[in-house]
Amino acid sequence: MFQQGLVNPYELKSRFLDRTVKLGIYLPQNYSRLYKHQVIIAFDGQDFSQLGQLHRSYEKLYADNEIERAIIIYIHYPDVAVRTKEYHPDSPAKQQMIQFVTVELMPYLDQNFATLKTGNARLLMGDSLAASISLSIVLAYPMNFSRAALFSPMITDTINEELAVAGTSPLDLYHVIGKEEHAFKLTKGEEADFLTPNRDFHDRLIATGVTTEYKELEGGHTWKTWKPELELVLKYFLSH
Repeated sequence: MFQQGLVNPYELKSRFLDRTVKLGIYLPQNYSRLYKHQVIIAFDGQDFSQLGQLHRSYEKLYADNEIERAIIIYIHYPDVAVRTKEYHPDSPAKQQMIQFVTVELMPYLDQNFATLKTGNARLLMGDSLAASISLSIVLAYPMNFSRAALFSPMITDTINEELAVAGTSPLDLYHVIGKEEHAFKLTKGEEADFLTPNRDFHDRLIATGVTTEYKELEGGHTWKTWKPELELVLKYFLSH
């Protein structure tokens, strides 16, 4: 059903979101049910697959024998309004997205593919709001999802409260923010400071005892800043 070495389009009906979710499922060329695979779930799937070319970075590193076996699941959003509704840290509707991932998507993946079924074999990725929903999931369900790569997440009081509730958890986060993100222009035109809240959040992570790789990158809130980090992220989480 799924071709190896390609991003396969797939649709999964969600009762929590009350819609069909479009996915891209990447199985590596050497995929075999004889081997257990780690799972990478990337929100903003269109961006991670097309702009980031995440699966190409995976192929290169795996061919060089630098990383472990993994499958990649891209979660696509239908439009900007739905993305904001389901990903924004302060949106009540993000709970439906969290339920989709934990109750519907992950069981589907575990039933249909050869996956490692532990939290430290599952990596969530996201940029901006997609990083925020990734963060909310690992904070809420650290035993099920304990790893996340966060590219310039929107940090609000809600996120800080979720960290306080989670307390000391077995999390491992790769957290980056651009040095020019002190005045990022939002979709509605107003400016927002992403840099300061991310710095403060990093301090909170350290104080809480969470394992984190934190970087402030040259650049702003764009894929030009984030893309060079993808190979480093894969090696950080998937190295032998």
